[in-house]
Amino acid sequence: MTEPTHPSASAVDLEDQAIEQWVHLTSGRASEADRSAFARWRGQSADHEAAARLAERIWQALPQTCAAQRFVVPTKVTRRPLRWAALAAGVGALALTGLSEPAKVYFADYATAVGERRALTLEDGSQVWLNSGSALSVRYSSSRREISLIKGEALFQVSKDASRPFVVQASGGSVQAVGTRFDVDRQGEQVRVGVTEGEVKVSSGGAVVPLRAAQRLEYVAGTAPSPTGALDLGSASAWQRGKLIFNRQPLAEVFADIERYLPGSLVIAGSLPTTAVSGVFNLDDIPGMLEMLARTQPVKIYRMPWLTVVVVNQTRA
Repeated sequence: MTEPTHPSASAVDLEDQAIEQWVHLTSGRASEADRSAFARWRGQSADHEAAARLAERIWQALPQTCAAQRFVVPTKVTRRPLRWAALAAGVGALALTGLSEPAKVYFADYATAVGERRALTLEDGSQVWLNSGSALSVRYSSSRREISLIKGEALFQVSKDASRPFVVQASGGSVQAVGTRFDVDRQGEQVRVGVTEGEVKVSSGGAVVPLRAAQRLEYVAGTAPSPTGALDLGSASAWQRGKLIFNRQPLAEVFADIERYLPGSLVIAGSLPTTAVSGVFNLDDIPGMLEMLARTQPVKIYRMPWLTVVVVNQTRA
């Protein structure tokens, strides 16, 4: 690793240099000479030292992300040839014992990649729009239409069939409708439900809550749903039209909504201010959206192929 020397570099240039060097130092390929070079680099000035400390803050924040806390190192599996009967038995056993979320996503009937949105028409004529990074499976019988939302967000336009309830299962709870239009957003164990037409019944933690048009609520696996609140119909399901609309939404929620459209992980280094954000953003221009937030909010945003880091500017927050 060469030691960069930019006597007149701006603070932003120094921060970029520090992050680039820190990536190399933590890659497992750095030598003692590289570490010594970085020590000399950070000692050139107070600005160099501040940039180095910023890079360290970013890396220290990584283990605090939800993705890092959920990560489990996979065990090494010895693969043997399987006959079809043995494979069927194995799949049956997995269905009975349960799968991890990544495995369930792999076996899902429908899934979208990060940045992809997809429209589906089910066998009964019901329509489904899958948001970025989402997955679901479909199980229809003569008496019930059941959807398992494994990950992400889906908007449902349900064909009426009173003899076969339409039920969406998500994180230990369910949303039941006969003929209506509603959105279910699952992020880990938390589920948000919003109704734009008709009415649904949300069941979780032993409680059943009716939810009508222009209402929303949320629940966490194993707990009763929250009280109902008003749903902003102007911004609800805007992602279906390729837009994100924020109406005085807290900055933390804005980044939580954006995260699903970013490859890799999003890290927030510092405490975000309680800024209310309003605006209409194009989902086909995520870099432009991040650039706008960096210009108008007290944050700096660094993008790498697998990581987006939001650093709170304490002097402006």
